[in-house]
Amino acid sequence: MVVKLDWQGQVGKEWAIRADGLNQLLGPVGQAGIKALGDVAGKRVLDVGCGAGSTSRALSALGADVTGVDVSSDLLELAKENKTERYILADASRDTLGGPYDAVYSRFGAMFFDDPTAGWVHIRAQSGAGCKLSIVSWCDANDNGWASIPMMAARPILGPEKTQMAPSTVPGPFAWADPEYFGNILRSAGWQNLQWKAVDRLAEITTGDNPDPVERAVLFSLRIGILARHMAGVSDEIREQVAAALRLAYQDYLVGNAVRVPTKAWIITGTS
Repeated sequence: MVVKLDWQGQVGKEWAIRADGLNQLLGPVGQAGIKALGDVAGKRVLDVGCGAGSTSRALSALGADVTGVDVSSDLLELAKENKTERYILADASRDTLGGPYDAVYSRFGAMFFDDPTAGWVHIRAQSGAGCKLSIVSWCDANDNGWASIPMMAARPILGPEKTQMAPSTVPGPFAWADPEYFGNILRSAGWQNLQWKAVDRLAEITTGDNPDPVERAVLFSLRIGILARHMAGVSDEIREQVAAALRLAYQDYLVGNAVRVPTKAWIITGTS
């Protein structure tokens, strides 16, 4: 079962609104995960946690026959605007997924199952023999500027308790930061020939149409991700103080007309 992060409610709606910025952030490391699958032309590919469909479209453009699955109806409404791929509103960890598949891909959709071993057993069972696997998951929060920079900037205002980095091994964005943890999950779920490597990419933090790239980055951080969860219910005064701290912090990462921060993710591959 997917961890309760309100993907079917407000979180899903907000991610749909900010789909432009999310693809800018997730795209560089996500593309490395697609490349790790090799030639997908003519193959049936399951895209786990497909969101608004950018990864499914990328796989389809390479000639794959793609089925995307996600629990957010708001994100899938955006995905379905493109008629090339199929999309399923479902919990990938337990619902029928329409297999068998030749390959399974997941860009930051692997880390949110309440019972990850059972979830990946289920996905393997929906896959064909010799199915290729490629999972992209975040390394440590401190290696990812989209999380660490806003949290450190906000710490003097919100305090240390509300600006702790998300822990590993707990369902959430950094649950799979520890290779021993995700390696044990996937091995226990029956996946074989597992390998992983870390990739570093600069990625843009942005959303909306403000001509100021710093303001676009500030809006993204206030509405999406680790810091945003701690901003719920704060006063307008505190919100503006945090925004001012973010503006100052992001000046150091301004490159031309974009705020670009370091990101680091695991590319995990294997076979069924």
